[in-house]
Amino acid sequence: MAPPVVAVVGGGQLARMLAEAASPLGIHLRVLAAAGDEGAREVVPDVVVGDPDDPAAIAALAAGVDVVTFDHENVDLAALESLEAAGVPVRPPVATLRCSDKAHQRRTFAAAGLPVPPFVVLDGGADDVAAARAFAEAHTSGDDRVVVKASRGGYDGRGVWMLGGAELEEFVAGWTGAPLVLEPELPLIAEYAVLVARRPSGELATWPVLRTVQVDGMCDEVALPSGLAPDVERAAIDLAGRVAEVSGAVGVLAVELFLVGGGGPAPELVVNEIAPRVHNSGHLTSDACATSQFEQHLRAVLDWPLGPTDAVVGAATMVNVVGGDGGDPRERQAVALEAVPEAHVHLYGKTPRPGRKIGHVTVTGDDVAVTGRRARRAADLLAGSD
Repeated sequence: MAPPVVAVVGGGQLARMLAEAASPLGIHLRVLAAAGDEGAREVVPDVVVGDPDDPAAIAALAAGVDVVTFDHENVDLAALESLEAAGVPVRPPVATLRCSDKAHQRRTFAAAGLPVPPFVVLDGGADDVAAARAFAEAHTSGDDRVVVKASRGGYDGRGVWMLGGAELEEFVAGWTGAPLVLEPELPLIAEYAVLVARRPSGELATWPVLRTVQVDGMCDEVALPSGLAPDVERAAIDLAGRVAEVSGAVGVLAVELFLVGGGGPAPELVVNEIAPRVHNSGHLTSDACATSQFEQHLRAVLDWPLGPTDAVVGAATMVNVVGGDGGDPRERQAVALEAVPEAHVHLYGKTPRPGRKIGHVTVTGDDVAVTGRRARRAADLLAGSD
């Protein structure tokens, strides 16, 4: 019997970790990777070289496969619609991928009654500056700023600006890119992520809520348990399930949530963004949960029964290893493991450069304060910042 073939658009670290999960399941992975040092190349023998916005490359990738999935959302939707029309399973479907556009996402979720921040979309019309001014007047006071997001193309803090007053109006007047989404700067208490897996049949599986820490817009640290009160944790899990249903997700969906305080009797959960794929916030599931997000994603897109998502440890912390002036983390791997022998080190095979995620470390245990310190120590050693 021939193994199922899963095609992945994108050859970065997420495709690499999907490949590591595919091997014990007997799944054949094929990857569309751009020229360069994409991390999946080191572990995936079946690589189609090409760009994710090239219809010919996508067609070559999809030839003879059981399902097409993704390690990022910057894809040619028209080419994927052609695959769907030809009967190729595309999971998540194009309708879900459209929610990666922040303007479409906000409008879709607001129409469905999901809790989202106040927002306005600027589509490049002549009245955009006036609309931005009116939004700022309605939702800010004093030194408050407006959060400005490019609806497409931003990630890890890119494509997001905090602007106020004349600076906001000048920015909007000079902007020539994708539509902009404007939101108020919220009184954040903390940020969280909920990972949901969904099969085409509708079966859902949700991991425990994860607390996330962002630095300059990039995920820096993820911790389990979340520290939320049990009723708030249940509400976050229920909200993530609703988001998965509204977006029509298939596979793993990462739902990023804000816990917002002020102006009401109790803190409120609101949806920040989603990622219709395996996600940085879910990396610790590989070492801390009964089924990793990577195995679960493959099971879901193949419409196989989903695995249990329970935590198998009392606590876990993941810290990203980010490139800087320290060079290649492989040169310091032995030092890091000597200092923190219990560390689970995951390196991506990517050339280090400032601001680039080149790996992560997870430490598990019984006390999240301890796992946090130990994971940070190992990550700093690998990055050459300690």
